[in-house]
Amino acid sequence: MLIKSHAKINLFLYVTGKRDDGYHDLFSLMACIDLHDEIEIIFDNSFVLSEKPPKIEVRCDNLEVPQDESNITFKAVKLFNSSMLAIGKNDLRGVGIYIKKKIPLGAGLGGGSSNAAAVLKAMNQFYGFPFSDPQLIEMGSQLGADVPFFILGGAAIAEGVGERLSPLPLLDILDKKNIYILLFYPALVASTGNVYKNLDLALTKSVKSNNKCLLKRFEIKNIKSYQGIDIIKGLMHNDLESSASHFYPEIGLFRQELVDYLPKSEFLEQKVMMTGSGSTFFSLFSDFEKAQRCFNELSSKWRFTKREIFLTSFAK
Repeated sequence: MLIKSHAKINLFLYVTGKRDDGYHDLFSLMACIDLHDEIEIIFDNSFVLSEKPPKIEVRCDNLEVPQDESNITFKAVKLFNSSMLAIGKNDLRGVGIYIKKKIPLGAGLGGGSSNAAAVLKAMNQFYGFPFSDPQLIEMGSQLGADVPFFILGGAAIAEGVGERLSPLPLLDILDKKNIYILLFYPALVASTGNVYKNLDLALTKSVKSNNKCLLKRFEIKNIKSYQGIDIIKGLMHNDLESSASHFYPEIGLFRQELVDYLPKSEFLEQKVMMTGSGSTFFSLFSDFEKAQRCFNELSSKWRFTKREIFLTSFAK
């Protein structure tokens, strides 16, 4: 079975408070994009659980990705298998997972969470859909905060730690126009934990932030009355950007470099924003030629570096 595992961007991300369990409450608009990993899943039909425990094997073409039981897809298979046993299904097969990585690591694009969600959905399909989407989402929440979103797919408002999801017809809001997305990756792996630990909630001013969230709810509720890319750009904000830039000064310098570059290349109207907890930034374009020119110029400029640029769009 060959499946795609899509990346995501956060079109806005507000941190509304810190929970007693140490996690943070969020209010975020997440959207899947066309950039994706390719995952091949091979089911071993030569034995079932009654004969021996099903084997789980993970391989990846990026050697920086763990290929043992610490890999999130390994954990996804193990969780799915235990959930099957809990409902009396014991005809489990061995699973081989082979990941071809295109989504950068530690980039705020949700690559690992997406991989886990894709594997859960593929296994559910292979076994004849024993679990509903809400049940898969509950499983996903045990693996990571972003996994439920990737099980849902498309675009959605995420609240809580990311487990409360409200689907949003983003492509309809954009009036089905082609929107092009440039991703700027500085070749720096940002730790989500470090970014959140470094977050100063006093700077986000939770009351002010909550008021902004109420405004965003109103804008989104009435968004169809003024469709288009400009309203999406107007929503763009990320509370984690400052924290990431302070903890990783290279991220702040990279952002400034992009801001300085875009006006020189006649992209003044484009807003540059970090996605997730970093380290990737993105800009939205309605003009393909302009996006392509920016892509070509930065590709040439970064040719002999480890930095990467991707030209993509929202997943359909």
